[in-house]
Amino acid sequence: MLKVFFNRTMLALLLAFALILPAAVPAAPAAAAPDTASILNGAGQALLKAGIKSDWDAIAASQAGHELPASYLSKLRTVIEKEAPAFRNVTDFERVAMAVTAAGEDASSYAGLNLIERIYNSDRMLNQGVNGPIYALLALDYGNYEISANAKWSREKLVAELLKNQSADGSFAFPGDKNGNPDLTGSALTALAPYIGQAEVKQAGERAVAWIKSQQNKDGGFTSYGESSSESVAQVIIGLASAGYDPAGAEFTRNGKNLIDSLLAFRNADGSFAHALPLAPNPYGAYQSVQALAAYEKFKTGSGSLYTKPAPAVTVTVEGPESTLGAGVTRAVYAMDALTQAASALKLNVDVKEMSFGKYINSINGITGGKYGGYDGWMYAVERKGKWINPSVGMGEFKLEAGDRLAVFYGNGTKLIGSVDVSPRQPRDNQAFAVEVKQQEWDYTANAFTVTPAAGVTVKAGGVTVTTDAYGVASFQPLPAGSYDLSVTGYSASKAPSVLKHTVKLTVGNTAVKFADESKIAPWALTSVKNGYASGLISGTTGGGKPAFSPKQELTRAQFASLAVRLLGLDEAGAPTAPSAFSDVKAGSWYESAVRIASAHGIISGVGGGKFLPNAPVSRQDMAVIFARALKLDTTDADAPSIKDLRSASAYAVSSIIAVHNSGLMVGDANGSFNPKTTVSREMAAVAILNVYERLNG
Repeated sequence: MLKVFFNRTMLALLLAFALILPAAVPAAPAAAAPDTASILNGAGQALLKAGIKSDWDAIAASQAGHELPASYLSKLRTVIEKEAPAFRNVTDFERVAMAVTAAGEDASSYAGLNLIERIYNSDRMLNQGVNGPIYALLALDYGNYEISANAKWSREKLVAELLKNQSADGSFAFPGDKNGNPDLTGSALTALAPYIGQAEVKQAGERAVAWIKSQQNKDGGFTSYGESSSESVAQVIIGLASAGYDPAGAEFTRNGKNLIDSLLAFRNADGSFAHALPLAPNPYGAYQSVQALAAYEKFKTGSGSLYTKPAPAVTVTVEGPESTLGAGVTRAVYAMDALTQAASALKLNVDVKEMSFGKYINSINGITGGKYGGYDGWMYAVERKGKWINPSVGMGEFKLEAGDRLAVFYGNGTKLIGSVDVSPRQPRDNQAFAVEVKQQEWDYTANAFTVTPAAGVTVKAGGVTVTTDAYGVASFQPLPAGSYDLSVTGYSASKAPSVLKHTVKLTVGNTAVKFADESKIAPWALTSVKNGYASGLISGTTGGGKPAFSPKQELTRAQFASLAVRLLGLDEAGAPTAPSAFSDVKAGSWYESAVRIASAHGIISGVGGGKFLPNAPVSRQDMAVIFARALKLDTTDADAPSIKDLRSASAYAVSSIIAVHNSGLMVGDANGSFNPKTTVSREMAAVAILNVYERLNG
C-alpha cells in the first residue's frame, strides 16, 4: 500500500509541475501572528542559499523579489538554445517561458526561440490533461503576451477547455481520478482568476471556492492522497489570493487556524518549507510555499496576482544625513513600494504619510524632516542606465524600470554626483592618481541638469581621505595593490549633506606580480609587462595557480582589438549595437564587442571581403597603423632616414610607421630595422602599449 500511495502522490505532483525539485531542510514551525512579508523574504533567501536548481525555484525566488543568480540565467539560456527546440510536452515550454519572464526577459523572443508561439500552437496541449491549459494561461498572462489571430489555442479556447473539465462539485481532478484534488483546483483557480469578470468564469470560480471550503481540514489544511502537505495549502492560497479571496479570512478559518497558519506549520527554522509533517526534507514544499506567501503579499497590497507581469528588479539605497542606512535589491513597479519592500528586508522603520498631494516619507528610523531647522527632509532620485533622471512626480507615482537605482536620501539642496573619473583609470601601486568629481542639479529654467565641479567634498579610498579642490579634484598618493570602494560624500555636522553619497570601485594594480614564466620574458620588456599588467592594459594567461604571461606567443588581431579598447578607455557609448559587420566575427564571442567598438571608432578595419580574420597574427606595421589612427598622429612627415628596411613595408603602412617611429612609440632593433612584417609577440605589444599609455597619461 505504501508503494502505491507514494507513486500516486509523485505522479500528481509531476503532472502539476512537470519538474523534480531539490530537498528542503527541516526545522521548527513559525510563531503565531506572523509577519508574512519578513517570512517571505526569509523563505526566498533560503531558496537562494540552497541553490536555484530548477526553473520553479527561479520563478519563486523572482516572485519573492530576489534577483536571479547569473549562473542560473546562463544555464537557462543554454537549455533553451540546445534542448527546448526538441521539447515534446507543452508543459516544458510553459515552464521555461515562465522562467524567462521571471528573469525579466521576453519569452516570445529569447535565445532565438519564440516560446510563446510553441505554446499557443501546440498540438499536444491536452496530452497531460488540464495541466496544459492551466499553465498555458499562466505563461501567457505572466508576461501579458500577445497571441496570433490564427493561433490553435486562444485564451478563450484555453479558458473554455478548463471550464469543460470542472467537475460537478466544483473541483478539478487529475486524469483517472474520481475525486477532486486541492492542488489542481487551486492551480485552475489561479489560471482562471484574470477572467473572473466573465459570468461563466465567475460562476466556475465560486463553485471551486465552495469546494475548497468543504475540503478544508480542522487544522486549516487539506488532505490529498492520504496526507496533509504544504503543496496543497500553497496552491489553494495562490488560487484564492489571485481570485480576490483572503486566505487568512474567517471563511477559511477552522478551529482558529486559517490557511496561512496552516502553511506556516510547515516552516523550517532556516526559513524554508517542508513537504509534510513531521518536518523533513522534501523537494516540493519550498518553492510552492514561497509562491503562496508572495501571492498573499500581493493580495494584501492590492498589487495584482502572482502571475501578473513581474515588477522590475531595482536597487534601493537609503542614505541618512550622516551615513548609509541600508541597501538592497527588490522588485517593484513604483518607487514608494520599492522603498517599503527594501526597508522591510533591511529592518528599517519607514513612516509614510498620505496627504492631498500624495504619499511622502515622514521619517526613516526616527529621522524626521527638519533635523537641521530648515527645509531639509527625505527626498529621492533615480539613476537609470548610468544617468540621473529628474522625477516630476511623488514616489508613490514614479514608475521604475529594470536596472534602476532608487536613492532615498536626507537632503536640502543636496546635489547628485554626475561622474567620478580616476586618472589613470587603473593606477599602479607605485603611482599617484587623481579623482575628478562632478556634481549636478536640476535647472528648472533650462529643464536640464547643470554640471559643475564638486568642490569641497570628501573622497575616501583605503582609509585615506582627501578633500576635492576648487576644480573638484582630489589628489591621492600611491595606495597598496588591491580593490577598494572609492566613496564621495558631503556630510556636515550642522546641515544636510551637500552631495548624495556615491561609491565606485577602484582597482590598484600590483607591479610586484610574479609570473609563472617570468624567466622567459626578455629583460627589455619585463618592466613594461609588469606595469602594463598592473595598469589593467594587458592580461595574463593561466599558469598553474600563478598568472603567466606567455611572452613569445603571437598576438592575434582579436586580442589587439581588445587591447586597443582598454588602452583608450572606449566603451559601448557611440558604438553600434548591431552585430559586427565582419562575417567572421562571431556574435557573442569574447572579442565581438571589442571589434565592434574599435571599428566604430575608426581604429581598426577589416582585411577586405567583409572579413576581419580575428585569429590572424598582428604584424608590426599593422600595429603602427592602429596606433597612428588611435592617437591621431601626424602622418605627413616623410623623413625617416634611420629606418633601414622601410621599403619592405606595405604602402598603406609607411606613413604610420614613420609617425610612430619619430614619436618614439615604436622603435626598431639595434640594427636600425623596423621589421614591418614581423608578427608581434605579447611582450613586444606590452612595450608598445605602455609607451602609448604613458603618452596618453603623461
